[in-house]
Amino acid sequence: MYRLSTVINRCSSRQARTHLNFRISHHLPFRTTQIPYLHHLSHASILQELKEIKPLQQVHANIVTSGLSHNIFLSNRLMNSYISCGLIADAEQVFHRILYKNVVSWTILISGYTKNDVFFEAINVFREMIINGTLPNEVTIASTLPAFANSGMARIGKSVHGFWVRRCFESNVFVETAFVNMYSKFGSVVVARQLFDNIPERNVVSWNAIISGYSDNGLGEEAVWLFNLMRRKGFLADFFTIMSIIPAFFSIKNSQVGRGIHVITIKTGFENDKLVRTALMNMYVNASCIDDAYFMFKEMPVKDVAAWTVMLTGFSSGPYCNKAIEHFNEMMVVEDLELDSVALMGILSSCSHLGYLQQGRRFHALMVKTGFANDIFVGSTVIDMYANCANLEDARIFFEEMEVKDVACWNAMIAGNGMNGYGKDAIALFLQMKGSGINPNESTLVSVLCACSHAGMVDQGLHIFYHMYRTWNIVPNLKHYACVVDLLGRAGRLGDAYLLINNMPLRPDFEVYGALLSACRVHGNIELGIEISHKLFELDPHDAGYYVLLSNMYALAGDQEGVRLARISLRSKGLKKDPGISSIEINREIYTFYAGDKDHPQYLEICRILKGLISRITEAGYVPDTKFVFQDVLDDTKRDILYHHSEKLAVAFGFMRTKPRTIIRITKNLRTCNDCHSAIKYISKIYGRVLVVKDTNRFHIFQDGVCSCKDYW
Repeated sequence: MYRLSTVINRCSSRQARTHLNFRISHHLPFRTTQIPYLHHLSHASILQELKEIKPLQQVHANIVTSGLSHNIFLSNRLMNSYISCGLIADAEQVFHRILYKNVVSWTILISGYTKNDVFFEAINVFREMIINGTLPNEVTIASTLPAFANSGMARIGKSVHGFWVRRCFESNVFVETAFVNMYSKFGSVVVARQLFDNIPERNVVSWNAIISGYSDNGLGEEAVWLFNLMRRKGFLADFFTIMSIIPAFFSIKNSQVGRGIHVITIKTGFENDKLVRTALMNMYVNASCIDDAYFMFKEMPVKDVAAWTVMLTGFSSGPYCNKAIEHFNEMMVVEDLELDSVALMGILSSCSHLGYLQQGRRFHALMVKTGFANDIFVGSTVIDMYANCANLEDARIFFEEMEVKDVACWNAMIAGNGMNGYGKDAIALFLQMKGSGINPNESTLVSVLCACSHAGMVDQGLHIFYHMYRTWNIVPNLKHYACVVDLLGRAGRLGDAYLLINNMPLRPDFEVYGALLSACRVHGNIELGIEISHKLFELDPHDAGYYVLLSNMYALAGDQEGVRLARISLRSKGLKKDPGISSIEINREIYTFYAGDKDHPQYLEICRILKGLISRITEAGYVPDTKFVFQDVLDDTKRDILYHHSEKLAVAFGFMRTKPRTIIRITKNLRTCNDCHSAIKYISKIYGRVLVVKDTNRFHIFQDGVCSCKDYW
């Protein structure tokens, strides 16, 4: 229990110290009820120094018992002290007991709400103040503007700006900076810049506001230019400057600029700040510089959940997905680290990307155990995980049991049906979603169009595409056009797909052209494929996949000179074809196989099993499709290359390590080839096994000699 003597001893009031010394020198007891004569200025001085709750409450009690509770000066100080201690509710009570509030009273409460991110309450108090007839001053306006900015109330914010102009207040850098910040939050960067340029004497806060405005609105290059201008003007970057400039890199996507920002952070001495280091890690993750982010992570002496989660996000896609599970397991060992929804979504996304059902089930159980069972954001990721592991039944059960579903949950379920070949079910879900009162968004229409494409539902897909704007007020973007080009291309309507591309209101990107190029390969339209390839090279000259696809098309056409030139182009640019990689999950362990890999420690046993499989399916009618081996080698070598495709090695390993009738689940990083597709169909029929192969395009669920894609992929 705090004594008031302790409270007074901590303050700088001469009168309070004199009183305390008098009591001590005369050995008199010290009680709060024995000092009613303390002047209200003494109380005010004490309040100014207090930073702890209990002594603050004792001083408040003494003010009441001393009959000073109606003193507006003391009441304002009390409010300020309570807000400084984070006790906004106590400050409200003091405020409501003030009989005659002045502008300071209103301003303190508004500022308290704003500092505690309670923006709507701040705005309501501001309105009440105006209705009460109290005019705001400069401090009131500077305190209220962040509330308008963060709640998106542009019209009221602009009205306050008009009031400021009409009242002809003197120049005030704090208010003018608050206006810059407000207009930046509204997305009106041009207005914010005009206001910034008109500030007569800027401070570092003003520069931070405009840099943050450009950065947050995706104008990274302008933000960096202003940052450099600020430094040339002689202003030193502070913590907020660094935290404002780092996100600018996200829209620039230039690794050199990112590293330059990192160097400046080191020079300014903020690199070891936990928040700054986490922001830098996030910057590297967004630039796909995962190794750089991980290096920074390993150097952190103390890692909080935000740092672990940023690193988990980096591992959750691309070639690092296996590392994500290892990282998450390490994260769970850390003591006093509270799991959050972002981390759960990250690890579930990794399982989804890799098709790791057993690990996904484990993390689903952890989600329930840690109290996130009703979190709709995590819930949509659970649906996506089950659907992407070809376990659509569990995805449906989870989806139907959700009490509240947002558009992301519906999208995940629609996309899952489409990817697993249930196009009609995807459309039915789409119609059910509309009936439930949830409006589709752009992602919904992408999922629906993809479902139509995978199921060969051309007419229905085109109908939905051409009615997007009229029915749902959604303007088609490049992803929608890519889906429709894929829809037409898969159906062999290459001319219609090409016509659509030429009449697009948007400039086609690599996804749009890539969809048509794949269709050209499937349907053997070499001439159009070559034309589209050149357009892709203009857009992305460093993607080896396009050169390989062009080379393969030349090979199918028997144009060996074209094959030679395509491969020369590939080598001259220092590019390499991505190797085929397949992974299989057995008893929560992940095993990875590379095409042509004969260095696996269990290769001899895998090879024995594989030869047995090939022998049995050959007897049943399987014939190796060597026309898709484009190397100029003997037929026996071509067959050996086919037999050592990564998914065949994974299938053989699955037979070696699982019991009969167990479902074998494989994930591949490339499109599965025709030969592997044919071979696995035979294997599923002869051995009575269900085999699930997830490639970059879709799922292939092989059962009784039939694939769920109906040979349409």
